[in-house]
Amino acid sequence: MSVIVDIIDTFPTHDILAVGRVELDSTRTINGVLLKIDDEAESYVVDFPRTIDGRATIEVNDEVNQKILDAMVYKYERFIMSIDFTDISSRIPYIYKMEKERIRNIKGYHYA
Repeated sequence: MSVIVDIIDTFPTHDILAVGRVELDSTRTINGVLLKIDDEAESYVVDFPRTIDGRATIEVNDEVNQKILDAMVYKYERFIMSIDFTDISSRIPYIYKMEKERIRNIKGYHYA
């Protein structure tokens, strides 16, 4: 099964890291998939919308859920790590700087 993720928004609220659109096998699209952090487990989780246009969303098995989670985390972290904080004139919210440090420290990633 192919999974394509687009990150639509980042930090729309204090407890949501990103909002994404997920395309499954080029036949199904789920809008409004949320990427959050589970505070107790200190790990990423995805939260699917309850309804889409008044209809119930599809259910996914654990394997597909893991693929969606991995794709969302990858896109989100790449976006955060690509932000350039060296430009003094840019008005990048402090939350992005904190996230970049969290990703570097907790995950141990070394991005160029």
